Amino acid sequence: MQLFADSCSDISQQDFKTKNIEFVPLKITIDGKDYLDQIEISSKEVLTEISNGKRPLTSQANPEQFADLFTEYVKKGEPILYIAFSSELSGTYQSAVIARDTVLDDHPDADITIIDTKAASYGLGLIVERAHGYIEEGLSKEEILEKVEEDVKSIRHFFTVNDLDYLAKGGRLSKGQAFLGGLLNIKPLLHVEDGQLVPLEKHRGIKKVFSSMVKHMKADNVAAEVHIVHANALEQAELLQKKIQDETNAIEVKVSMIGPTISSHTGNGTVALFYFNEGV
Repeated sequence: MQLFADSCSDISQQDFKTKNIEFVPLKITIDGKDYLDQIEISSKEVLTEISNGKRPLTSQANPEQFADLFTEYVKKGEPILYIAFSSELSGTYQSAVIARDTVLDDHPDADITIIDTKAASYGLGLIVERAHGYIEEGLSKEEILEKVEEDVKSIRHFFTVNDLDYLAKGGRLSKGQAFLGGLLNIKPLLHVEDGQLVPLEKHRGIKKVFSSMVKHMKADNVAAEVHIVHANALEQAELLQKKIQDETNAIEVKVSMIGPTISSHTGNGTVALFYFNEGV
Protein backbone atom coordinates (compact mmCIF):
# COMPACT_ATOMS: atom_id res chain seq x y z
CA MET A 1 0.00 0.00 0.00
CA GLN A 2 1.36 3.44 -0.97
CA LEU A 3 0.79 6.14 1.65
CA PHE A 4 0.10 9.74 0.55
CA ALA A 5 0.06 12.89 2.70
CA ASP A 6 -0.03 16.60 1.97
CA SER A 7 2.28 19.36 3.12
CA CYS A 8 -0.15 20.53 5.82
CA SER A 9 0.93 17.52 7.88
CA ASP A 10 4.08 19.55 8.73
CA ILE A 11 6.17 16.38 8.39
CA SER A 12 9.67 17.24 7.17
CA GLN A 13 10.79 16.53 3.63
CA GLN A 14 13.46 14.23 5.04
CA ASP A 15 10.85 12.13 6.87
CA PHE A 16 8.66 11.96 3.77
CA LYS A 17 11.61 10.53 1.84
CA THR A 18 12.84 8.22 4.61
CA LYS A 19 9.38 6.76 5.16
CA ASN A 20 8.57 6.62 1.42
CA ILE A 21 5.41 8.67 1.84
CA GLU A 22 4.22 10.38 -1.36
CA PHE A 23 4.29 14.14 -0.81
CA VAL A 24 1.51 16.43 -2.10
CA PRO A 25 2.39 20.14 -1.73
CA LEU A 26 -0.08 22.98 -1.40
CA LYS A 27 0.76 26.33 -2.98
CA ILE A 28 1.71 29.63 -1.33
CA THR A 29 1.46 32.95 -3.19
CA ILE A 30 3.38 36.06 -2.12
CA ASP A 31 3.30 39.25 -4.21
CA GLY A 32 1.85 37.34 -7.14
CA LYS A 33 4.57 34.66 -7.16
CA ASP A 34 3.67 31.02 -6.49
CA TYR A 35 5.73 28.64 -4.37
CA LEU A 36 5.26 24.93 -3.68
CA ASP A 37 4.99 24.37 0.08
CA GLN A 38 8.25 23.01 1.59
CA ILE A 39 9.82 22.56 -1.87
CA GLU A 40 10.23 26.16 -3.04
CA ILE A 41 9.67 28.06 0.21
CA SER A 42 10.42 27.45 3.89
CA SER A 43 8.56 28.39 7.05
CA LYS A 44 11.32 30.85 7.95
CA GLU A 45 10.87 32.61 4.60
CA VAL A 46 7.08 32.77 4.99
CA LEU A 47 7.33 34.16 8.52
CA THR A 48 9.90 36.75 7.41
CA GLU A 49 7.49 37.95 4.71
CA ILE A 50 4.73 38.19 7.32
CA SER A 51 7.05 40.21 9.59
CA ASN A 52 7.62 42.55 6.62
CA GLY A 53 3.90 43.16 6.32
CA LYS A 54 3.13 40.71 3.51
CA ARG A 55 0.06 38.46 3.53
CA PRO A 56 0.83 35.03 2.02
CA LEU A 57 -2.11 33.41 0.26
CA THR A 58 -2.49 29.64 0.09
CA SER A 59 -4.14 27.36 -2.48
CA GLN A 60 -5.23 23.76 -2.35
CA ALA A 61 -3.52 21.00 -4.24
CA ASN A 62 -5.48 20.58 -7.48
CA PRO A 63 -7.13 17.45 -8.92
CA GLU A 64 -4.54 17.19 -11.72
CA GLN A 65 -1.72 16.85 -9.16
CA PHE A 66 -3.51 13.98 -7.49
CA ALA A 67 -4.63 12.29 -10.70
CA ASP A 68 -1.06 12.16 -12.04
CA LEU A 69 0.30 10.74 -8.79
CA PHE A 70 -2.57 8.28 -8.31
CA THR A 71 -2.25 6.99 -11.88
CA GLU A 72 1.45 6.30 -11.42
CA TYR A 73 0.72 3.82 -8.61
CA VAL A 74 -2.53 2.46 -10.06
CA LYS A 75 -0.64 1.37 -13.18
CA LYS A 76 1.67 -0.61 -10.89
CA GLY A 77 -1.34 -2.25 -9.24
CA GLU A 78 -0.57 -0.66 -5.87
CA PRO A 79 -3.35 0.27 -3.42
CA ILE A 80 -3.31 3.94 -2.37
CA LEU A 81 -4.11 5.50 1.00
CA TYR A 82 -4.22 9.30 1.15
CA ILE A 83 -4.56 10.77 4.63
CA ALA A 84 -5.80 14.31 4.07
CA PHE A 85 -5.72 17.73 5.73
CA SER A 86 -9.07 18.80 7.20
CA SER A 87 -11.73 19.40 4.52
CA GLU A 88 -13.01 22.26 6.70
CA LEU A 89 -9.74 24.17 6.25
CA SER A 90 -8.84 23.40 2.62
CA GLY A 91 -10.31 22.10 -0.63
CA THR A 92 -7.37 19.69 -1.00
CA TYR A 93 -9.41 16.72 0.24
CA GLN A 94 -12.10 17.44 -2.36
CA SER A 95 -9.45 17.73 -5.08
CA ALA A 96 -8.29 14.23 -4.18
CA VAL A 97 -11.86 12.89 -4.33
CA ILE A 98 -12.32 14.40 -7.81
CA ALA A 99 -9.01 12.91 -8.92
CA ARG A 100 -9.91 9.48 -7.54
CA ASP A 101 -13.20 9.46 -9.44
CA THR A 102 -11.41 10.54 -12.63
CA VAL A 103 -8.81 7.80 -12.28
CA LEU A 104 -11.53 5.21 -11.59
CA ASP A 105 -13.17 6.11 -14.91
CA ASP A 106 -10.04 4.89 -16.70
CA HIS A 107 -9.01 2.23 -14.16
CA PRO A 108 -12.19 0.76 -12.61
CA ASP A 109 -10.19 -1.71 -10.50
CA ALA A 110 -8.02 0.98 -8.87
CA ASP A 111 -7.82 0.77 -5.07
CA ILE A 112 -7.76 4.38 -3.79
CA THR A 113 -8.82 5.28 -0.24
CA ILE A 114 -9.02 8.90 0.94
CA ILE A 115 -9.50 9.77 4.61
CA ASP A 116 -10.57 13.25 5.76
CA THR A 117 -8.80 13.47 9.12
CA LYS A 118 -10.38 16.81 10.13
CA ALA A 119 -6.86 17.39 11.49
CA ALA A 120 -4.20 20.02 10.88
CA SER A 121 -0.45 20.55 11.21
CA TYR A 122 1.27 17.87 13.27
CA GLY A 123 -2.12 16.58 14.43
CA LEU A 124 -2.37 15.33 10.85
CA GLY A 125 1.33 14.46 10.94
CA LEU A 126 0.93 12.12 13.91
CA ILE A 127 -1.94 10.31 12.17
CA VAL A 128 0.19 9.89 9.04
CA GLU A 129 3.18 8.63 11.05
CA ARG A 130 1.03 6.02 12.78
CA ALA A 131 -0.45 4.93 9.46
CA HIS A 132 3.07 4.44 8.13
CA GLY A 133 3.77 2.26 11.13
CA TYR A 134 0.68 0.12 10.48
CA ILE A 135 1.76 -0.42 6.88
CA GLU A 136 5.27 -1.35 8.02
CA GLU A 137 3.77 -3.88 10.44
CA GLY A 138 2.14 -5.60 7.48
CA LEU A 139 -1.42 -5.14 8.71
CA SER A 140 -4.27 -5.80 6.28
CA LYS A 141 -5.98 -2.88 4.54
CA GLU A 142 -9.06 -3.33 6.73
CA GLU A 143 -6.95 -3.29 9.92
CA ILE A 144 -5.04 -0.20 8.79
CA LEU A 145 -8.20 1.73 7.96
CA GLU A 146 -9.84 0.75 11.25
CA LYS A 147 -6.82 1.92 13.24
CA VAL A 148 -6.50 5.17 11.28
CA GLU A 149 -10.18 5.96 11.90
CA GLU A 150 -9.58 5.43 15.63
CA ASP A 151 -6.59 7.77 15.48
CA VAL A 152 -8.68 10.42 13.70
CA LYS A 153 -11.17 10.31 16.57
CA SER A 154 -8.52 10.48 19.29
CA ILE A 155 -6.13 13.18 18.00
CA ARG A 156 -5.99 16.36 20.08
CA HIS A 157 -4.90 19.83 18.93
CA PHE A 158 -4.17 22.85 21.15
CA PHE A 159 -2.91 26.15 19.67
CA THR A 160 -2.02 29.57 20.91
CA VAL A 161 -1.26 32.49 18.59
CA ASN A 162 0.11 36.01 18.99
CA ASP A 163 -2.52 37.63 16.81
CA LEU A 164 -5.99 36.12 16.64
CA ASP A 165 -7.12 38.80 14.20
CA TYR A 166 -4.45 37.65 11.73
CA LEU A 167 -5.82 34.11 11.93
CA ALA A 168 -9.42 35.31 11.60
CA LYS A 169 -8.69 37.46 8.53
CA GLY A 170 -7.28 34.38 6.79
CA GLY A 171 -10.72 32.77 7.02
CA ARG A 172 -9.52 29.75 9.00
CA LEU A 173 -11.16 30.63 12.32
CA SER A 174 -14.70 29.34 12.53
CA LYS A 175 -16.12 31.51 15.30
CA GLY A 176 -15.24 33.90 18.09
CA GLN A 177 -13.27 36.31 15.92
CA ALA A 178 -13.67 39.05 18.53
CA PHE A 179 -12.50 36.64 21.19
CA LEU A 180 -9.70 38.80 22.56
CA GLY A 181 -11.25 42.23 22.40
CA GLY A 182 -7.78 43.76 22.16
CA LEU A 183 -6.97 43.21 25.82
CA LEU A 184 -3.30 43.50 26.73
CA ASN A 185 -1.40 40.21 27.08
CA ILE A 186 -4.52 38.08 26.70
CA LYS A 187 -3.51 34.83 24.99
CA PRO A 188 -6.07 32.56 23.32
CA LEU A 189 -6.17 28.81 23.59
CA LEU A 190 -7.69 27.22 20.48
CA HIS A 191 -8.47 23.67 19.51
CA VAL A 192 -9.91 21.84 16.53
CA GLU A 193 -13.61 21.03 16.59
CA ASP A 194 -15.16 19.12 13.66
CA GLY A 195 -12.13 20.04 11.58
CA GLN A 196 -12.29 23.79 12.29
CA LEU A 197 -10.13 26.03 14.47
CA VAL A 198 -12.20 27.20 17.42
CA PRO A 199 -11.29 29.47 20.39
CA LEU A 200 -11.54 27.47 23.60
CA GLU A 201 -10.26 29.68 26.42
CA LYS A 202 -8.40 32.93 27.03
CA HIS A 203 -5.65 33.49 29.57
CA ARG A 204 -3.45 36.33 30.73
CA GLY A 205 0.04 35.35 29.64
CA ILE A 206 1.66 32.42 27.86
CA LYS A 207 2.49 30.49 31.04
CA LYS A 208 -1.19 30.25 31.94
CA VAL A 209 -2.01 29.05 28.43
CA PHE A 210 0.63 26.33 28.75
CA SER A 211 -0.72 25.38 32.19
CA SER A 212 -4.14 24.93 30.62
CA MET A 213 -2.70 22.77 27.82
CA VAL A 214 -1.03 20.53 30.39
CA LYS A 215 -4.25 20.40 32.42
CA HIS A 216 -6.07 19.10 29.33
CA MET A 217 -3.31 16.54 28.79
CA LYS A 218 -3.63 15.30 32.36
CA ALA A 219 -7.38 14.85 31.87
CA ASP A 220 -6.71 12.65 28.83
CA ASN A 221 -5.07 9.26 28.48
CA VAL A 222 -2.05 10.52 26.54
CA ALA A 223 -0.21 8.16 24.21
CA ALA A 224 3.56 8.23 23.69
CA GLU A 225 3.46 10.49 20.63
CA VAL A 226 3.49 14.12 21.75
CA HIS A 227 4.57 16.83 19.32
CA ILE A 228 4.93 20.60 19.61
CA VAL A 229 5.30 22.93 16.63
CA HIS A 230 6.13 26.63 16.69
CA ALA A 231 6.42 29.65 14.39
CA ASN A 232 9.65 31.43 15.36
CA ALA A 233 8.88 30.67 19.01
CA LEU A 234 11.42 27.99 19.91
CA GLU A 235 12.01 29.32 23.43
CA GLN A 236 8.31 29.17 24.23
CA ALA A 237 7.95 25.74 22.61
CA GLU A 238 10.80 24.42 24.76
CA LEU A 239 9.17 25.94 27.84
CA LEU A 240 6.00 23.95 27.07
CA GLN A 241 8.09 20.86 26.31
CA LYS A 242 9.76 21.03 29.74
CA LYS A 243 6.45 21.62 31.51
CA ILE A 244 4.96 18.53 29.86
CA GLN A 245 8.01 16.41 30.71
CA ASP A 246 7.96 17.61 34.33
CA GLU A 247 4.23 17.26 34.95
CA THR A 248 2.97 14.35 32.82
CA ASN A 249 3.93 10.78 31.96
CA ALA A 250 4.80 11.68 28.37
CA ILE A 251 8.00 9.82 27.51
CA GLU A 252 9.07 11.84 24.48
CA VAL A 253 7.95 15.32 23.46
CA LYS A 254 9.27 16.36 20.03
CA VAL A 255 9.56 19.99 18.89
CA SER A 256 9.70 21.22 15.30
CA MET A 257 8.95 24.24 13.14
CA ILE A 258 5.39 24.74 11.91
CA GLY A 259 5.01 24.26 8.13
CA PRO A 260 4.86 27.05 5.53
CA THR A 261 1.14 26.74 4.66
CA ILE A 262 -0.03 26.59 8.28
CA SER A 263 2.29 29.45 9.31
CA SER A 264 0.84 31.54 6.47
CA HIS A 265 -2.43 31.55 8.41
CA THR A 266 -1.22 31.64 12.02
CA GLY A 267 1.64 34.13 11.79
CA ASN A 268 4.68 34.47 14.05
CA GLY A 269 4.63 33.33 17.66
CA THR A 270 2.28 30.37 17.27
CA VAL A 271 2.83 27.36 19.54
CA ALA A 272 0.75 24.20 19.05
CA LEU A 273 0.53 20.90 20.90
CA PHE A 274 -0.66 17.56 19.50
CA TYR A 275 -1.22 14.16 21.07
CA PHE A 276 -3.59 11.19 21.02
CA ASN A 277 -6.18 10.71 23.76
CA GLU A 278 -6.23 6.93 23.96
CA GLY A 279 -9.22 7.04 26.29
CA VAL A 280 -11.57 7.91 23.41
